[in-house]
Formats: sequence, C-alpha cells, structure tokens
Amino acid sequence: MTKAERIKNTLQETKERRKAQRPVVYRLKLQNLSAKEELFKRAFAEAKWLYNWLVSNTERLSIPANKISTVEVKVGKAFEERRLTILGSQVKQEIADRLKENLRALRKQKKNGHKVGALKHKRFVNSIPLKQYDVTYKLDFAQNRIRIQKLGSFRILGLHQIPENAEIANGVLVRKPSGYYLHITCYLPKEHFKRKPIREAVGIDFGIDTKIVLSNGLKIDFELHETHRLKKIQRKLAKTKKGSRNREKLRFLLRKEYEKISDRRKDAQNKVIAFLKLYRTVVFQDDFIKGWEALFGRQVHSSGLGGVRSRLRASLEAPVTVGRFEPTSQECFACGSKHELSLSDRTVECSCGWKCDRDVNAALVILRKGLGLSPDQAVGLDRPELKPLEREAAARVLGSNPYICVSFPR
Repeated sequence: MTKAERIKNTLQETKERRKAQRPVVYRLKLQNLSAKEELFKRAFAEAKWLYNWLVSNTERLSIPANKISTVEVKVGKAFEERRLTILGSQVKQEIADRLKENLRALRKQKKNGHKVGALKHKRFVNSIPLKQYDVTYKLDFAQNRIRIQKLGSFRILGLHQIPENAEIANGVLVRKPSGYYLHITCYLPKEHFKRKPIREAVGIDFGIDTKIVLSNGLKIDFELHETHRLKKIQRKLAKTKKGSRNREKLRFLLRKEYEKISDRRKDAQNKVIAFLKLYRTVVFQDDFIKGWEALFGRQVHSSGLGGVRSRLRASLEAPVTVGRFEPTSQECFACGSKHELSLSDRTVECSCGWKCDRDVNAALVILRKGLGLSPDQAVGLDRPELKPLEREAAARVLGSNPYICVSFPR
C-alpha cells in the first residue's frame, strides 16, 4: 500500500468516526513564560511576516510554504530580509492554508453580490495554528505541561478540563493582553453530552427589560456595561500624543480591560446556554435582535443577547423556532385572541378570564406555537409551575455567576 493510499484510508476512517462524535474547544493558559517572553514575541512576529509576504503576492502560494526560510519585510520605506527561525514547517503550511481560506471566503462573498476588496496586510497576528498533535504540540497530563515545537516545554493551566475519552485534534496558540493561551479542539462521543432533562419543553421570550423569560415563569437578566476603569483609561488615552510610549502602554491596558469585560459577558452567556441545554426541547422566536439596537443599543450590546440566540440555534440538538412576525406578545395564550398592547402594558388581561404577565404569556404562546398546538390542545401548558429540580438547577448553574440575576415565580 502506497503512502497516498494509507493517508486516504486514514482520512476515511476519521470521517466515519467523527459521525459519532462532537467537537469541543478547551482554552488552556500557559504559565511561567517570563524567561521565554521574547521567544513568543518572535514567533508571532514571524507569523505576521510570512502572512504579509504571501498577501503582497498571492502567486507565492504556489511555492511550498514549508520550505520558505526567508521573507522580505518592509521597514520604513525599504525592504529587509528576515529569517524564519522559530516557525516549524507544519506551522508555515498552516499559515499559507489560512490565507487560502481567506481568499476563498472573499470569492464566495463576491459571488453572492457583496462588494469586497483585496486582502490587506495585518498589523498584528495573534494566533498561530498547531495542526498536528504529537508533532507541533504535545500534552503531558501527568506533569501538567505542554511541549510546543521549537518553543519548548511550559506549565499549562486548565488541563484537567479535558476528559480521558477525548480525542485530541488540532490546537491554536493565541496571544491576548492577559497572556498566552492554547485553544485545543477535542472530539468526544455524543453519549458524553446526554443528560437527563429537567423538563420536556420550555418556551423562551427575549426582551430588553428582562433578557430571557421562560414559560415556567423563570426570569433571567444579565448586563455587563463598561467599567469605570475602562472610561478612566479612555480619558487618559485621549490626552496622550500619537506615537508616544505612554500611548502604547495605555492602549495595551485598554485592550486588557476590554478582554476582561468580554470574558465576563461570555461566561454569563455560557451559564445561560448550559442551563437551557437541560431541557429536552427549547422553543424560541427568531427575533431580529440586531434591529433592537436602534432604540436599545446599550442594553442589547451589554448582554450579547444576539449571541445567545445564535448559540442556541447552533448548540441545541433540536432547536425549535417560531416565525419572526408571529404576534406572540399581543396574543392571548388561552384563547388566541389579539390585544393591542403598548410597551408600558406589562400584563395581559383577556375577556376569556386569562390574566398573566406579558413576558410569561409571550413565552407560553411561543411554546404552544413551537409544539404545533392550538389553544384548545394546549392542555396543561397553562400550569407552568417551576419544578424543584428546575429551581435547584437554576441556583447551581446560573447562581455561580455574580452578574446573572434570576427571578423565581411566586
């Protein structure tokens, strides 16, 4: 059997194995890097030099990237030759492949009618691909260490997150203001993600005042605004001189503060998604959340509500959506009649005797429509009392984040 046939068979076996697996990305932080800080800076600088050298002339993509040892770098108005001493051959090839993917994405956008320009040079490259496990990088679970090709061995934080039955695939070395991280993609069996549901089905109503309201009466609110420290740094930055060292220092502190706020916001989203995954069926309306920013930009941006909706669509096994233009807020759950309500009306009172909180009523209507039931068939859905198991799960999952406010129904 030739080498090409062995590679083809291996790829086919991996493709078949992936059908019973799901990918998960773990973020690990590298520790004790003070002695090799300059080495890491050099590695990311070489990645930028190689990428920009290929961008300046895309015909160079026909050259095997793993054999490139010197590139030309523009310094002022002149060009200088720089040697690539840190990047390995596999990493060089991955950087070239990344450029090809960017070109394919531009071509696809242009084909769809979008106006696109040429690829531009990067001022910073903050990620280096490490494609082959055991070649470009290797993990030592016993010693909590990682070995990266041509960079050395380092202590790593968070290795305990990876389960024993995980199949480790590619990784990405990422540079952030708070340090250096390794994003590892692992494949786990689908049985690993199966949990006993705490309820069969639940409806979700997205809003501004209360971000998420469930059909069982549970209300979840979370907002992370700009901090006072961020505004203080911005005021100082506005007074500095362009190109000064003090300005670069403040810009670094600004990026670090933005990263901190973004991480807190993502953690709140992760907790909400983790809680909603405990339901067997989740029904939500396909709201145009981006359009809400015209009137409620600060609240929408601070919560990342659009990201929650997108992740629900992508992460749930069987997401059920209701049409965007369905009048869920103004429809009576019990009889289906329509009511004219303003934003100040927070209670739905119908002539049939139904009286309910406006947001809870909307969540119940979304649940009924998502399940394909008429008002006469929705027997039992009008009793959405919160079960003890749901209350316990909400306190355990959502209560671990101090920026999430949970309101339980009375």
